[in-house]
Amino acid sequence: MAVAADVRPQRIDPRVVRTQKLIRDALASLLSEKNFESISVQDIAERATVNRATFYSHFTDKFALLDSMIRDEVAARLAEGNPLDARDTRAMLVAVGNNVFAFVGSHRKCRIDRDFEPQFQAAIEAQLTEFLLPRFEHCTAMLITSALVGAAMYWRHEAPRSSPEPIVANIVGILVDGVDKHGA
Repeated sequence: MAVAADVRPQRIDPRVVRTQKLIRDALASLLSEKNFESISVQDIAERATVNRATFYSHFTDKFALLDSMIRDEVAARLAEGNPLDARDTRAMLVAVGNNVFAFVGSHRKCRIDRDFEPQFQAAIEAQLTEFLLPRFEHCTAMLITSALVGAAMYWRHEAPRSSPEPIVANIVGILVDGVDKHGA
């Protein structure tokens, strides 16, 4: 007779959670002071009051840490207001778009550099695509993601003082109604 596998949920050690929070908070703090490119693992470890070995037991490098932080933050922001529960596609996409722009806008103080920017954008894109998959086929989710994240990143640099709502409304209109209705 086979013995049933233990199906209890894995208990997460609170020390692991606490240490990862220290490391994440350290990077967030450093990002408000200097660019990602100039931040070292040693800087993060010192700010988190852990040693480098402890850092590496949780993350492979600073890029993995940044990716993890962004993906977790994006997932939380995307879920705000439960946009996937909307029955109307337009309302759902507007809510998702507003959440994307709000997330990107909340990271304006992060110094922009050649290491941070692509990592930031790629993590948002990966998380948003994953978020949309329950409602859309993969190709459609990627198209929506590309439109919203691309516009939000452009807005972050070029028009941060302007309201994102008209941008989101225009993108959603094109996605839902098609290009012909929105003309050149």
